[in-house]
Amino acid sequence: MKLTTAIAALALSCLLGACETVEYRIVNTQVIKNDQGHIVGHKDLLRDAETGEDVEHVTMYTPRLDKSGAVVGYEEPVMRGTVLRGLDGRRVGVRYSDLRSRGSNPGGEGVTVIVSPPP
Repeated sequence: MKLTTAIAALALSCLLGACETVEYRIVNTQVIKNDQGHIVGHKDLLRDAETGEDVEHVTMYTPRLDKSGAVVGYEEPVMRGTVLRGLDGRRVGVRYSDLRSRGSNPGGEGVTVIVSPPP
């Protein structure tokens, strides 16, 4: 009985050790521009809080086109939808992805909220 208890304790400690999480903190953020001067993404420099290891995380934005095919903005993917950005990289709106409407509207992109700048 003691051997099985020792094996169970060892297995449990191995499982708990494997579940350790890494916590990153954002140290620096740089914008990424294309040839036209549009902000098309950003690069984050992340640092592990325990070890001090640095990691780069690059996020590229998806172009948002109007009916004529001209780029009018960019979409940044986030956890619950997308952030709509202007050509200068400023946040102009959000699109929420709601899974409840997928059954009745499978091709829908979700609810879009756009904030127009003051005139």
